[in-house]
Amino acid sequence: MFDLSLIFSKELQIFSVFGNPISLIELLGTSTGLLCVYLASRNHILTWPFGILTSICFFFLFFQIQLYSDMLLQIYFFGSSVYGWIVWRKKTGVYVKIQSLSKTNQLIVLLVIFFGTYILGAITSRLPIWLPNIFTKPPEFLYWDAFTTVGSIVANFLLAQRKLESWFIWVFVDVVCITIYSLKEIPFVTLEYIVFLLIAFYGCHHWYQEYKLNHHSFE
Repeated sequence: MFDLSLIFSKELQIFSVFGNPISLIELLGTSTGLLCVYLASRNHILTWPFGILTSICFFFLFFQIQLYSDMLLQIYFFGSSVYGWIVWRKKTGVYVKIQSLSKTNQLIVLLVIFFGTYILGAITSRLPIWLPNIFTKPPEFLYWDAFTTVGSIVANFLLAQRKLESWFIWVFVDVVCITIYSLKEIPFVTLEYIVFLLIAFYGCHHWYQEYKLNHHSFE
């Protein structure tokens, strides 16, 4: 009888890329994640159900490779995807113009990311002490991993608010993620985040053009 828990195991490898084994959970998380981000760039409601599937897959994957901040991030992404799905269904047809943060709010966002990174890094460093039976290994890339988590939360919040700066934050987050995941030898996720980076550059350009168009229309 097939053990369903194997689906969530990194040990269930289905093929390899450049000599690196690819697990089923990595493939599923990567595929649904790419669809999620692409649909988000197109402002499509299906981004949310695909986001839910991605967060489930990556929760189990990041737990197994000791990226605990990234693991915890998936809980937020799961909740925000459910919330986004509900809100978008209620507001179908409502168009919110792209806006930019004020200088003060930009500074606040930077401070939130900086202090949030420090606090989350301090918390995840203690998980093996607080819950040794669950977290049997220490976290790796502690504060860089924490940065990608906090930065993703902030960027996702700003994206929901249709703030231009969201895509600029995604660019920095994706660059750090590409470095971490390549060092952790999860090539499919690394390739996924390279695509995410390209989409983030596209989002920066596309949203900025729309922002300029909206801004000039009021002048």
